[in-house]
Amino acid sequence: MTVPGAPDHVNDALPTFEERPLALVRAAFDLVAEGGLERLRTRDVAARAGVNIATLHYYFATKEKLIEGVALYLASLFGSIRAPMVEAAEPNALDRLRQEFADARLYFDAQPQMVTVMQELVLRSRRDPAVAQVVDPLRRFWKLSVEETLALGVREGAFRPDLSPPLASGVIVAALWGAATLPLAHEEREAVYRAIEQWIVAPPQSQSSMGAGHDAP
Repeated sequence: MTVPGAPDHVNDALPTFEERPLALVRAAFDLVAEGGLERLRTRDVAARAGVNIATLHYYFATKEKLIEGVALYLASLFGSIRAPMVEAAEPNALDRLRQEFADARLYFDAQPQMVTVMQELVLRSRRDPAVAQVVDPLRRFWKLSVEETLALGVREGAFRPDLSPPLASGVIVAALWGAATLPLAHEEREAVYRAIEQWIVAPPQSQSSMGAGHDAP
């Protein structure tokens, strides 16, 4: 399992999950999704995975190590679970932006446990350096990916020429995270996606003028 673009220490850790520890991590992941980190008990994890507590501690000496394993497992899920990609030879910036929206819909509608566990781990990362080492890079690379999409859109003339990709990417990531984690209705989440697109897409006349400028010698 790998997370595209993630630091080496994240991807190096992911393949170490063999069948038994992976079952334990999945059991812990499910329990965190159901009751949060505060109610996570190693005995409950062992019971759900069908092993005794000694076996759990053989693979994860402490509860903190098990939580770190959950963070790595979640990282692998975000790297592998994506909405169907846009079918285009070379997706443009707007396609890539809409892919972000499609992924957000998928996580909320079909994989809400991923969002729940991510919320728990974000809070945990503030006081747990091992979890922060996994969670913080995921957030940074998400923002960087959006920033690259915005920069591409400005170069293509599809996005507003006065857009600042570094600043706008932070706003968009915050909006998408809020839309996924706040108790919003489906229509409200869709309104967030539309508002983002309307904010950054260049008016038709701007796209025409920028296209003309690109054709000029």
